[in-house]
Amino acid sequence: KYITKQNLREVKKKFYLFQQSCEDTKDLFDIPEYWPQMKRLSLPIVQYTRREISCGILFLGFANERSLIHATLFAAYINHQMAKYKALPNDDSMRCQTDNGVEYCGSWNAKEPSAYTKTIESLPGQEHTTIFPGAHRMQADVETVHGLMEPEFYEIEKFSDRADFISKANTYQLFFNLERPNTYKEHKTPWQLAQEKKPDLDKRLLMTPAVDLDLLLKNYLNFLAQGGKNVLTNPY
Repeated sequence: KYITKQNLREVKKKFYLFQQSCEDTKDLFDIPEYWPQMKRLSLPIVQYTRREISCGILFLGFANERSLIHATLFAAYINHQMAKYKALPNDDSMRCQTDNGVEYCGSWNAKEPSAYTKTIESLPGQEHTTIFPGAHRMQADVETVHGLMEPEFYEIEKFSDRADFISKANTYQLFFNLERPNTYKEHKTPWQLAQEKKPDLDKRLLMTPAVDLDLLLKNYLNFLAQGGKNVLTNPY
């Protein structure tokens, strides 16, 4: 088992930046320390997590439900940031991996690609792939983040309202991307590893704010009603 993990780390180390990412959702209502605050302050119930594989760069989104529209908006938000900061690989070959949940694939008997898939693949060279049904170990990189955030964030933080929650989640994301050394990745931070792979990478990409997807959806609907199109800026 140790040799297998070591070999996998060596394979991931050889990926170029954003060649492979994985995304998943996490239910937050089963964390005892967080649940009372969640109920009292109407805090998010679901975490949307995207993680780049080779360096471990983290992006966070939050909502009150798991849905296709929230996942699609999260994908559009990250796509926008990656294009804005010119983080796309030169050979236009990127994969974003998810499980087979309805928030990513739509109905189980859908005949056409979901809105999430179309959004992911609207970024040139990026492809949406799914794991084998039940093969959750293939999502180990993003599941690791979920395991880390429970003791490092949800079990210890106190929140005054939803905006304060998003602000502190963003602080954690900044800490994770810029300051937290990863023992499985040469004791380096995602930013240090990303610089080695792409020295001209704009640091602001790793400072992309955690996003309240419910508020982003509200803004999106308002923009549609007004005939606008720019919904990809952070609502806060």
